[in-house]
Amino acid sequence: MNVVQGGGAALLNPGWLHSVLRARGLPLLPVETLREAAAQLRPEQAEALRQACMALQSGTDTMAQMDRVADFVRCARPEHRAALRAAGLSDDVGALLAAQAAMGTPALLAALRALPDAAVVEVLRPHLGAASADEPAPVPVAVAPRERFSRAEGEPEWPPEDAIPDEDDWPPPDEAFDALPPPPAPAPAPAPPPAAGAAGAAAGQPARVLPRGHHVYGAKAALRVEEDRWRTDDPVRCHTLRLEVAQALGERRYDWEHKIAVQLTARELPGFAAVLLNLLPQLAAQGHGPVNDKWFELRRQAGGVLVRVGQGRRGCAVPVAAGDLYELTLLALDALKANAPRADTAQVMAALQALSGS
Repeated sequence: MNVVQGGGAALLNPGWLHSVLRARGLPLLPVETLREAAAQLRPEQAEALRQACMALQSGTDTMAQMDRVADFVRCARPEHRAALRAAGLSDDVGALLAAQAAMGTPALLAALRALPDAAVVEVLRPHLGAASADEPAPVPVAVAPRERFSRAEGEPEWPPEDAIPDEDDWPPPDEAFDALPPPPAPAPAPAPPPAAGAAGAAAGQPARVLPRGHHVYGAKAALRVEEDRWRTDDPVRCHTLRLEVAQALGERRYDWEHKIAVQLTARELPGFAAVLLNLLPQLAAQGHGPVNDKWFELRRQAGGVLVRVGQGRRGCAVPVAAGDLYELTLLALDALKANAPRADTAQVMAALQALSGS
């Protein structure tokens, strides 16, 4: 199990937590920073965070679990904790998470950014209490971008996106789409073959792996396409893809904490594959998410495909060129073949060609 005992409370293994953050593209904090923050969690907070991290690692996470991990990272950031101590307030991460639950995430983040404003200090004091006099303030450190964002010497520059409109100018797709309602919850699916275990995993604990997927990094946003499963009682016809986008925060840094995620329905998956294979010029869908405000669009353009994913009027566009297009096409074809195990690749391709009328 990925927890160790210490100080009478269950503490998350910081090395394992660091590896989960890196694998899912969340902002990285130093291992020692994570160790200190995890040690301050209440037992129920540590257990909830452990469950959320296990779900992220196995690719079965919900948006609530992603939010739980992102909230922990926000509260553990050294610059926030230093600002609290400079204002004479406790920087205890467990207390910060409790304050976040009581105040709401937007209100807490606004308060942290407004420190050391005296009125804000008085708002936070009932939740956090006074700082301990014998504990030094943490030294702010830069949040490390994911290592895979680095571009090796001699590699081409990031793809141009001059033709992509600003997100505020994007309306959702106008095309109507008959989205399928989410089916009932499935029985647990067989786990994929285990890969190397995450750092800090205890001996005897089965290794958990992330779903197979592929990242596409652009100058303004990043896209991840990964294998996913529908919630259905059918153990065979349950395979699909999940699209996730995140805005760029700076050079090769992306805001995965506030990603937009969409799962393709049974009617969308073949169309998605057909656009990637240049059998259809475009695909647009809307009505996704708990309040039906998420949407996505693919359209062919010179040299590849432009993928747009959004929620309401907020969205990201990522151009997909030849090399990345190949990887996404394989993911889509594999999902279609997994849903029809008796069909070979030629039969799947013939079915997709029927979508284009060719």
